[in-house]
Amino acid sequence: MRTIEIDFDVHKVIENERRGFDESPNDALRRLLKLPELTASRKASRPAPSNHRSWIDKGVVLPHGTELRMEYRGHNYVGQILNGEWVIDNKQFDSPSGAASGVAITKKGKQTKLDGWKYWYVRRPAEDNWIALNNLRQKPVVLDADSLNDEDFTN
Repeated sequence: MRTIEIDFDVHKVIENERRGFDESPNDALRRLLKLPELTASRKASRPAPSNHRSWIDKGVVLPHGTELRMEYRGHNYVGQILNGEWVIDNKQFDSPSGAASGVAITKKGKQTKLDGWKYWYVRRPAEDNWIALNNLRQKPVVLDADSLNDEDFTN
């Protein structure tokens, strides 16, 4: 099985196509692409779908089991996405900033507020490379008025 990156809009279409929680995203995507269904023997050879939740925010999807790492002031922090939560040092957090601020300490030993999007690196299941979390965010499209014409606003 190969891992591919998809954007959040594609992920939503696949999830909306699924006929139930027991149907895999792959089966829904095969249907959307009008590919034949897999035979029972080919389905049996695939890994079972996970019943755990992914963490999703700002167009970024981190599946259950995604590894996390952050370096702050010479200290390394590691954790995982477990059932949609950031878990670092057995503490659960809802967001990268909450996780970064919840575990990082200043030179004086006090907690600090950090933008976790700038500090965390992630390695999703079945991927070999670490990726800066901030690089996974969908970047807004900026259009200037000169590049638009009236056709852009008509149906």
